[in-house]
Amino acid sequence: MAAPYYLLDTNIVSEIFRPFPNKTVLSKLKEYESLCALPATGWDELLFGVQRMAEGKKKDFIFSKLIDEIQACYPIIPYDRHAAWIQADIRARLADAGTSVEFQDTQIAAIAVSNNMILVTRNTKHFEPVQRVSTLLMENWFEPVMR
Repeated sequence: MAAPYYLLDTNIVSEIFRPFPNKTVLSKLKEYESLCALPATGWDELLFGVQRMAEGKKKDFIFSKLIDEIQACYPIIPYDRHAAWIQADIRARLADAGTSVEFQDTQIAAIAVSNNMILVTRNTKHFEPVQRVSTLLMENWFEPVMR
C-alpha cells in the first residue's frame, strides 16, 4: 500500500454528510481513497462539529459514520515536531508579509508540507497566502476535471 498522498481538509470530508454532496468530490474520494489521509487538526474539527450538534438521530448517524467509516478508512496524520517547525516558519513569513491566516489553517498546511502531501480543499483562498511563503501544494476537488 502506498503512503497517503492527499491530505483532506475538513470541507472535503464533510461533503460526504451533505444531503446533496458534490459528485466530483465523491468520485475523487472513491478513486483516491487509498491515497488519502486526514490531518489531526481536521479530525478535531470534524469531531468538534459533531459534539456541538443537538442530540438526536442525525448526530448519532454522523458520529457513527465518522468513527466507523472515516476513521477506519483514512489514516490521521499527527501534528508533530517537524510540522511545528514548518508552521512556525510559515506564520513568521506571513507575519513579515503583514498577512493573517487562521492558526488551524497554517497547522493543516504545515502537516501537508511536512509529509510531502497535496492539500485537498475547497477553501483555496484561505491557503493561497501560505502557498506564497512555503512549498504547499493544493488541489480543489470541487472543480470539474478538464480533459
